[in-house]
Amino acid sequence: MSFLNPFFLFGLLAAAIPVVIHLFTRRRPRERPFPSLEFLAEVNQSEIRRLRLRQWLLLLLRTLAVAAIALAMARPAVRSTGAHSRAATTVIALVDVSGSMGAAAGVSPRGLAATLAGQARQVVEDLLTTLGPSDELLLVPYDRAPHPGSARPSSDVGRLRAAVQMLDAGAMTTDHRAALEFAARALAGTQALNRELFWVSDFQAAGFPGNSFRAAPAGPWALARVYLVPLAPRSRANVALTDAALAPTESGLALTVSASSYGANPGDLAVEAHDAQTGAELARGFLGLPARGATATLLPLARIPDQGGVVTIPDDPLPLDDRRVFAAGRSGTLRVVLREDGPPSTLRLALEAGAPASGLAVETVAAAALPARLAGADVLVLNDLERLGAMETQAVLDFQRSGGGVLVVLGGRADAAFWNGSLLREAGLGTLGVVEQAAPGAAWRLVRSLAGHAALVGFPARPGEPFTTARFRSIRAFAAAPGARTLLEFDRAHPALVEGTRVLAFAAGLDPQVSDFPVSGAFLPLLHQAVKVLGRGTAAASLMPGERYRAPAATGLWRIEDEQGREVPAELVAAAGATRLVSAPLERPGLYRVVQGATVRSTFAVNPDPRESDLAALPGAALLRAFPAGRAQIVEPGADLARRVREARFGRELWSWFVALALLLLVAESVVGRLGLAGPGGAAAPPRT
Repeated sequence: MSFLNPFFLFGLLAAAIPVVIHLFTRRRPRERPFPSLEFLAEVNQSEIRRLRLRQWLLLLLRTLAVAAIALAMARPAVRSTGAHSRAATTVIALVDVSGSMGAAAGVSPRGLAATLAGQARQVVEDLLTTLGPSDELLLVPYDRAPHPGSARPSSDVGRLRAAVQMLDAGAMTTDHRAALEFAARALAGTQALNRELFWVSDFQAAGFPGNSFRAAPAGPWALARVYLVPLAPRSRANVALTDAALAPTESGLALTVSASSYGANPGDLAVEAHDAQTGAELARGFLGLPARGATATLLPLARIPDQGGVVTIPDDPLPLDDRRVFAAGRSGTLRVVLREDGPPSTLRLALEAGAPASGLAVETVAAAALPARLAGADVLVLNDLERLGAMETQAVLDFQRSGGGVLVVLGGRADAAFWNGSLLREAGLGTLGVVEQAAPGAAWRLVRSLAGHAALVGFPARPGEPFTTARFRSIRAFAAAPGARTLLEFDRAHPALVEGTRVLAFAAGLDPQVSDFPVSGAFLPLLHQAVKVLGRGTAAASLMPGERYRAPAATGLWRIEDEQGREVPAELVAAAGATRLVSAPLERPGLYRVVQGATVRSTFAVNPDPRESDLAALPGAALLRAFPAGRAQIVEPGADLARRVREARFGRELWSWFVALALLLLVAESVVGRLGLAGPGGAAAPPRT
């Protein structure tokens, strides 16, 4: 047994107070013999002995009651196994602040409606109350990466409490393992005898690799105690908007809205679209919602918004994904410069298809105008050109070096010597070879060779399977460089679509004389996605939280604003004679404006990652199995969390038992005192003489 407040053991001296009072108030009776009362003297001696016994019993009860109160104030505790109760404790508090922590939590442990992030603040506040003078704590909020509040653990409770008040759910994805690896390093770096990890999270399964957690990363878990604090949302059934994009239709323009259901009630779900700038209604309709899975609908638009719009569905447990923005109008499109010779090609027609709903604004330029037009371009497309002039070549190389995306189609007219000595070498793509013709009656087909690339999203083929049924009768030999990635191939010896540094090269012509690929269903979506990946870094219609916005920009005064008009940190980056506007990581969803001077030049959307919408959590048993046996335990959040932490750290406190014992002794003293007021047979005891 140990005492958490050993100073109060001096209170045991107070147990002597009843004894001292008894000694000082004790009076010896004076004896006076009376002959006529000699038989009564024997009765008085018996009564006196009984009274003395009662007084000693009362004295004992009072002394024990005072001692019990003193022991209770010293806070006795049964020491926990393996804990150094008198040593300092270093606590690492991992607190999940990813998008899913914004889910409604119903009734909190203190009776207030709250989000999971609000409950996490309450848990850490309770944890701070358990710290002793020599204890220290490192607060580590995390989402897709850990964001420690300080370089080292701190014992400044005031600063820690201020940092706790800043905890709130963001919009980024969760990476539980990265946070746990950081915690393991922090625990290994401390010399404290007591090391504790408090992991406060909803333990969203989507935040673990492969939706599982088999083993904790290497760390000093045998020397630490791990407390898992699971937070549960009001409901895990959720509906998420996953996409909103303009789409061309026969009757005009419409908005394609996609959603996913995670255990929600099936049926029709109302969806509305509004102008992000004016708030005017653009469209409304319904989503046919399944219990689980994806769904989509097409909403005819009353008009195209000037800068963009917002799609909403009714509120549910996670408000983060009930709203999705989209960019529109001229300011919401990618500017594509196309350089080709001759009449309009099938490539040009495909790039222009669906504008402006496609999000691409295509400008075809001649050789002389190319250097000037690249200044405001996002993507350059070079379609089967024999070679470029000296000024064109330099402009293309400067554009690529400064971060611009280039799609080059290498058909039968391409001069291998020129391209090998310029763009292909600069981008680290490889070496272009001769034109090869298929044997009579035979043809090459596109085969997917890479999984997971953004340009190939939405195509069902797996690596090694045919990408399309299109047949190529003529291709170019191509030897990919070691650092290049082959996305599509004609066969093992013939790469088709190769990716280098901000360049995609297609090793065949894209005209009907070479193949029937331009009339296949895969041609237009592959071409549009490839261009969007080169321009934005993603084929999606919007960026995700944590990503940066990049775009070509001339010199001058530029800024990026969010929906509330607040400026987002950004800078102009000059490289190889070209300038690009690069933002800081974008943390919040919304429609952003790129402003030059007082003119809005473009808009772009930032929307949450759909992975955060699945609120399913790993079971507690799986979490416990990932740590060494006996080192981890689950602690439910609640008003008595601090007490349970103290018991685990210092042992089980027994002060309440001593208080109860003191009350019981006082009750016994009162009963004995009252019973002693009456003599045998209920008569009052005679007074002492």
